[in-house]
Amino acid sequence: MGRIVTGKPFGQVPFQANVDLLRLFLTHRENIVESIEAVLNAQRKPIAYQQDQSLLSRHFEDCFFSRTAVTASQPRLRAHLEEAHWAGGFRPRQVEGLHNDLIDPAEMMIRAFYCWQQTRWPGRNGRMRYAHTLFNLYVIRWLQFMSMRLWDEDPTGAGGRLTEIQGVLDELWKSSPADQPVIVRDARWLIPLAQSLITDELAPYFEVAQQVSETLQEADALEIQKAHVRMLGGHLTSQIRYHCTKEGVSVNEHSVVLRTRTSNALDFALLVQGLVVLLKAYDGALQSGDERMRLDMAGAICQGISADPELFLNRVDLLSAYSMIEHVFIAQEVKEEGREGNVVYSPLGQRHVRLLREYGALIDRLIKALRDDLPRFRPVDGGYSPYGVIFGLPSHLIEHMALKALQHDAETRFSLEDVFEDGDDDGDPSAAKLAWVNGWRKLPHIDREVQRLYEYPQQFAEDVYDRIENELRRSGARTGRLYIVSVDNPETDSHASAIPELPSCYFVSAERAQLLAGLREGHFLVGYETPGGWIALKKDLLTEVLGAGRDARIVGLPLDAAQVLRLMCTALGCIRESTS
Repeated sequence: MGRIVTGKPFGQVPFQANVDLLRLFLTHRENIVESIEAVLNAQRKPIAYQQDQSLLSRHFEDCFFSRTAVTASQPRLRAHLEEAHWAGGFRPRQVEGLHNDLIDPAEMMIRAFYCWQQTRWPGRNGRMRYAHTLFNLYVIRWLQFMSMRLWDEDPTGAGGRLTEIQGVLDELWKSSPADQPVIVRDARWLIPLAQSLITDELAPYFEVAQQVSETLQEADALEIQKAHVRMLGGHLTSQIRYHCTKEGVSVNEHSVVLRTRTSNALDFALLVQGLVVLLKAYDGALQSGDERMRLDMAGAICQGISADPELFLNRVDLLSAYSMIEHVFIAQEVKEEGREGNVVYSPLGQRHVRLLREYGALIDRLIKALRDDLPRFRPVDGGYSPYGVIFGLPSHLIEHMALKALQHDAETRFSLEDVFEDGDDDGDPSAAKLAWVNGWRKLPHIDREVQRLYEYPQQFAEDVYDRIENELRRSGARTGRLYIVSVDNPETDSHASAIPELPSCYFVSAERAQLLAGLREGHFLVGYETPGGWIALKKDLLTEVLGAGRDARIVGLPLDAAQVLRLMCTALGCIRESTS
């Protein structure tokens, strides 16, 4: 039995066999694409057929396996990869109204059918062009799964397997016609892309980050973390843009700030871990005088902190608690005789707390240099800035590029990496990139009001930049302290007794299933059971009480809950009153 990233048992995924099969597909590309075009020639098929994803997926896969000299065991490889991905903790959660999966050619076929129904069904040339796009998407999906299997066999060979994936990706674009968008060029970006789903399990994300840092070459680990930080920053600012537009409020609205901080523990924690790597590289570039590396890292760092620059630059103590996820970072100590002991940090928690300390020290030392470099990334009217890109999940960016390929004059110069790149290259790519991004939704079947809603938001990009600039010029304010008194320990400190108790509005009661779901997502600081039901402590107190400089006291927590809370808020100078 092989081991996947989380250490859960799963049948060994034969990496080289997958590489060989993909190269076989590339060799037979023209025959496969001819078969895909025949499936796309469905204008006389009933609507039910054109919307049946399961059926279309089977027909699509037949195009690959019936037109190539595959062995009896090879058709199982792709399903095996998907099952391994799910078993590793990355099974996509069903989300109403959202396509929450890696790029799926059958899904993109259905969207093309809908477009053609609303407009005009293309001739053979148009169908062939889109058939090539779907072929490319299929190989990219396969490579995303493979990027998460780098560590299944000997982890010391992960770098070599990553190089193999890059080789297949290069061959894919060499075999692709010139009118096809090169969707992603760098195989290292496939690793964060493969994790860009909404899932129920959170620990696997941190296990992958640890594997990346411990097994890959420094340059590869840096590029993977840079990609992840940029995608996370763009995802979070897109959330903010959505809520600001929906509610008609500014980017600095208190409700928007609270929502962002409370609902994104996973993203904040992953950002901290990625930013430590980027800040170290930035520091090294400053010391060596490597301007290209310095600006590359500065741009990525600023994108990473763009969703909440106050938190990431001046309230790192609050960031520490906001980024904590109880069930991932905290565990019950097991004594030798098998009895449960004290509440302690899990191995992942120990690593996260160490990285939080490193992050705080690095930001404190490098904030002036970042302030000096930031003007290079100021959004310019008529140009493009990553601060203005709007998307749900990073995989949706690929969907936009793929659907735009329905049009014969679709832009092909830019790839996913370019969405997050700052600055200009040759000519005037900033303006060209702006037209590219704005053009994603300019399709004949998309309502003009929807197109207008998702146009590149120049003012929003400027607002995001201004928030970063303001926080780089501001120093942190005083943070209050939280005094924790468990029900098992009486108050003995007269000073602590004089501190106001935390208002009851920060405690929420809920059904057990609902409360545990919130805890799993990191929405609460701690949850515990009482004779009257389940209670959780809201993270809002971090901003509204401690962030406002006020001390607060919590009395009567169960001992375990008090221990958990102390570990969750370790950077806030929290103490638990106790007697000897």
